[in-house]
Amino acid sequence: MKISILAVSSLLVTLSNATPSPAGSYGIFKKDDSVYANPNDCDSDIESLIAGMTLEQKITQKLLPDIRNWNYGGCNNTAAPLQDMNDEVALSLAKYSFGGLTLFAENLYTTERSVRLIDNAQKANAINNKIPLLVCIDQEGGIVTRLGNGIMMPGNMAIGATSNTDYAYRTGLIVGKEVRAVGANLDFAPDSDVNVNPANPVIGVRSFGMKPELVSANVVRYLDGLRESNCIGCVKHFPGHGDTATDSHFGLPLVNKTLDRINSIELVPFKAAIAAGVDMIMTAHIQYPALDNSTIPSIIDGEPILKPATLSRAIMTDFLRGQLGFKGVTVTDAMNMDAIVKYVGQIDATAKAISAGVDLIIMPVLVRCVSNFTLYDQVIDAVKNEISEGRYSVAELESSVRRILTLKKKYNLLQLDNSPIEERIKYANATLSDPADKAIEKQIAEEAITVVKNDPTYGIPFNTDENSNVVVFMPDDTQTAAVRRKVGELKIKGNFNYMNFTRRALNGTAEELANKASHIILGSLVTTNTPAIDGGDIFINPGDIGTWAYSFPAAVVEKAKEKKISVAVVSLRNPYDVANFENAVGAVLCAYGYKGIILDVYAQPNLPAAISTIFGQSKPKGRLPVDIPSVFKNDTILYPFGFGLSL
Repeated sequence: MKISILAVSSLLVTLSNATPSPAGSYGIFKKDDSVYANPNDCDSDIESLIAGMTLEQKITQKLLPDIRNWNYGGCNNTAAPLQDMNDEVALSLAKYSFGGLTLFAENLYTTERSVRLIDNAQKANAINNKIPLLVCIDQEGGIVTRLGNGIMMPGNMAIGATSNTDYAYRTGLIVGKEVRAVGANLDFAPDSDVNVNPANPVIGVRSFGMKPELVSANVVRYLDGLRESNCIGCVKHFPGHGDTATDSHFGLPLVNKTLDRINSIELVPFKAAIAAGVDMIMTAHIQYPALDNSTIPSIIDGEPILKPATLSRAIMTDFLRGQLGFKGVTVTDAMNMDAIVKYVGQIDATAKAISAGVDLIIMPVLVRCVSNFTLYDQVIDAVKNEISEGRYSVAELESSVRRILTLKKKYNLLQLDNSPIEERIKYANATLSDPADKAIEKQIAEEAITVVKNDPTYGIPFNTDENSNVVVFMPDDTQTAAVRRKVGELKIKGNFNYMNFTRRALNGTAEELANKASHIILGSLVTTNTPAIDGGDIFINPGDIGTWAYSFPAAVVEKAKEKKISVAVVSLRNPYDVANFENAVGAVLCAYGYKGIILDVYAQPNLPAAISTIFGQSKPKGRLPVDIPSVFKNDTILYPFGFGLSL
């Protein structure tokens, strides 16, 4: 079917006033669990859809492209975040019968525009495809969120620190409501990795903790919340990303552990999720030789490399489906990550992942302009080649499409919501600013705060008056803005000075402020857990701006000790960096989230919760969900799992 740009543009205008459908209620559908009792059973509706699909449509039903940024008018033009549908993207979506669309924060800046963008994407797809799109986002809560106006929640490790799995359920419920309210229907959450490696550069606070039982219990309850909100959940990153020292965005990680060890740690949450009926599992671009030691040639030099799990039939089909009994839908992690691009190539890797038995492919190729969409013709040809050469079959392809359509039918996603767009926008705006949900977010964040050290003289709570000089050192201005706002809300007495210390040493104005302070609030932000790798080396040269993330906080703590200044150190992200302050006077506490003021709202509730604790406005109840190793004494746990002080 040939489609003109004018036809697409006209359709996007006329469908905005479509007659309401009695089935929909502002994008929230009631799921039908009966269709998923056995996905191998014959369903006449689904079989009819499959019978009517071409081979190409069956292949593209497995693809989840992104439209994160767009070069309108040509590939050489300046790229900009795509927040409103345009004729070029609409025409491309109409041409290919994709299974879904992956959206990012760049697409979802405001609620109204998000609702309209998703609605228009569905309408463009419907021009030539009777099967609506899965609309997918990463709304984990905490440091990984996509909805610009959403309630962000404190994140998984903060939930783990509360020892209250009901908070995982409430997070899933709130996140799921918001995802569905804007018109999306699939949340790539919860993260189900067991973070046993303090040097893990990519998971950290995205994990519920280091104990498989803790992670499993919270994963299952999070999924319960998503289901109740009628949002598809997806556990990740199978077989596990919690014991890596390499970020698969930038390299190819290896987990070289025995099968017994993997079964007792990494796989426990995934087995629990499968037993609880999880709908979807995301793969990891990680080598697991205990599960598959076969190789493929690297495109770098032709040398053999172990197959990452995403491309391994032994892992994705024989093990996950055959041994673990998973009957749902599988999806790759993003295929634009260096673990794939650098070593295999996106198009070839997409074909290999499909042959391995993976159902859905996130971002098979990078598309930023109209001509880029022709890369999908190459993807289609690559999959056809897998079939013609006997590495994959049409029967397997149809089984995969059947799983995808069965999932869509379960969540009533085989029909569009044609209720009035203005009513959907009104509903979404109300949902994404629900005061009751904001109160739960605040409660979880405050109960998660974990105090690991507190001096009775120089610690917390701070008691300030009009003569107190309080200095706030935070890594960036979003965090100082969050502290400033929270101090104002709490009506804290004192003279406050705020400074960001990114790429600073403690000298000049910064040192002058510290010298005059009666109280110091210091944010510590370590993004790659370097202290767990480098030991105590960060204290060697506290004036080195190149190591500002470590050297500036270290110098401030030493200054506070020298001047006998009350100080509260807040670990803003991965809690392992509290070990750097073993010898500090004052208080050291974990907040598990670093985001400050973004779009004029608290992007996370964690830092405000820490400020409430510091000034005695809330009581910390958190207990460490991980061990904190010492950076000074090898093989020594400074603060064990479950540790936390009460005030």
